[in-house]
Formats: sequence, C-alpha cells, structure tokens
Amino acid sequence: MPRLSLSPDEQAFDPKNALHPSGARHPSSTVTQRRQWLGQGAGLLAGAALPGLSRAQADWPAKPVRLVVPFPAGGGADLGARVVAVHLGNAFGKQVVVENRAGADGAVAALEVVKSAPDGHTLYFGTATSMSYVPSIKKSPPYDPVTDFTPISTFCIFTFYLMVSPTLGVRNLAELVAYTRANPGKLSYATGNSTSIMAMAQLTHTNKLDMTHVPYKGEAQAVIDLVGGRVPIMFATPAVMPQLLKEKFIPVAVLLPKRTGTMPEVPTMSEAGQPLVNILPWGGLLGPARMPAALVERINRDFSAVMRRADVGEQYEKLGLFPQFSTPQVLADQIKEQLGVWGRTMQSIGLQKE
Repeated sequence: MPRLSLSPDEQAFDPKNALHPSGARHPSSTVTQRRQWLGQGAGLLAGAALPGLSRAQADWPAKPVRLVVPFPAGGGADLGARVVAVHLGNAFGKQVVVENRAGADGAVAALEVVKSAPDGHTLYFGTATSMSYVPSIKKSPPYDPVTDFTPISTFCIFTFYLMVSPTLGVRNLAELVAYTRANPGKLSYATGNSTSIMAMAQLTHTNKLDMTHVPYKGEAQAVIDLVGGRVPIMFATPAVMPQLLKEKFIPVAVLLPKRTGTMPEVPTMSEAGQPLVNILPWGGLLGPARMPAALVERINRDFSAVMRRADVGEQYEKLGLFPQFSTPQVLADQIKEQLGVWGRTMQSIGLQKE
C-alpha cells in the first residue's frame, strides 16, 4: 500500500513554509525568499521581449484568453482560478475569462482544451482529476495527458479535510471507523473530485468498510446534500468548509503530510491511525499540444510573477491552496510521475478500470 512516511511529532503544516518543487519555500513567506525563489528562474523571467516570437505571437493576445476549469463554480479550483485570472489579465493586457466546464471527472474540460487552437487563447487549469485519475481509471482514456497538452507551470496543491456530520455522534476518525463497522451498509459518503474518490476508496478498502459512494460533479453540489442531511461524510477543501463548519460538521483528519497552520488542531490521516494515500492533489497550468515555445515562455513568465504576489498567497491560504510556479519541464515530469503513482494506488486498493 503506497504511503508517506511521517514522524508522529511533525509540526503544523503552515502554507508559508510549504515547498516549491525546486525545494524553495512557499512564495508567501517573505519578500526576500520570493526574490530568491524567482532568481532560480531568472533566465526564464528576464525580459519582456522574447526572441522567437512570430508576428502573430508578438501581438498575443489578440482577444480575451479563456482559462478552462474542470469543475463547477464555487469550488476550490474555481475560486483559485478566479484569483489568478484577474492578475493574469492585467499582465496579458487582455481579460482572462474563467470558463467552467464540469462533467465526466474533468474530461469534458480537458477535451475542450485538446480541441482548441494552440495559439495561447485557451489555457487549462488541469488538476489531478482530469490529468491523473481519468487516464488511470479509463480502459480507453479520451486523451493522453502527456502528448495532448502543453505544460506551462505548476499551479497549486489542494488541501482536503475529512468532514463528518454531527448527527453520527463521532469525534475522531477512529470513532468513525468503529461506527461504520457497527453499521455496515448504512452510511454514505460524497465525493466531488478524484482526490476524495481515491482517499475514501483507500479508507474503506483498508478498513473493510461497507459504505455507499455518492459522486457529484463538484464540491459545491455535494455540500448541498451534506448540509441537507442526505450524506454525512466527505473529503472537502477549505473553499466549502465555512458552510460545513456552520452546520457543526467535524473535521476529523487532514489529507496532508503535516497539520495545517489554519486548523492545527486537526490531525493528519497518519496521526489519526490511517495510512495516507500517496497521491498529490495537484493543479497545473496547461495549453493545447504544440504551443510555440516562445509563447509558453511568455505565459510562464507572467504566471510566475502572479503566483509570487503576496496578496495571491494570502488569498490562496484562505482557500486552503498552496500556490506554486515552475518551469514547463517540472510540470511535465510531475504529470508523468503522478500517472504512475495513481495507477499503482488504484491497483493496490482494487479499484477496477472502467
């Protein structure tokens, strides 16, 4: 069973101490650290005029840029995209319009991007759901996450809390497992993305729990039924946490290697006595395949500048998102690596291809 090795005395996971894939600290830590981090890619970020741009590319963007999001409005990915879209629009000189294309675990949005012209006017906020889960769970995937897209930059890491209805009368994860075992087949759980699907699949498989899975297109839709008392359990991102906390839902564990700085009282899955899923709930910025390298460099430069802004870091922290930026190659390597991890994890928990 894939898992992450953690010591029981790990300190709280503070977004300001989160690591960039390069090993640098999270960009909201300090101005100096942000500059040091940026300096690692100085060659990439230096200079507004990039050699190799054709005349059409030099005039880019010629119209508003679409940022396609594979989830409905109101969830963590949507809100995170909207924070960035405003600043990207200012950097591009044209509006960046967030376009929500939910459905088929993100495949609807991904296919929309795959079929778009590689001219930089369609960008994709790809997440693990459409880029790792769909290609791993489908016998005949509708697209290839490696060859059908152009990687531009890593985007963020998502936080997930396991939320439990107060009607169950449990106070922690151990009590939830015991209650479920004592009531086989009586409990259901909601999911709104691949990370929640995989995490709950591992939890139920590892502990031999009999529960009913109720899938939704996104978190915002699932929360309606949680608040309405129709489903009592879900792995949720902080974007929808206020609604659940208002209804006295209890966060019994966080799906991260360390506790968060915003809710340090909530233990990790490991601390709660359960093995962690060895998957990364990641987000990345991509475009259609065959985008010109010089245009990718231009977008990467502007995106990186946005993601190192202190106000973006502060807004992301409230949403439970950890902003990132990287070279296109870092994202390309991450996509390939996570495909292997997700596939192996599905196999280990007995999740069959569809």
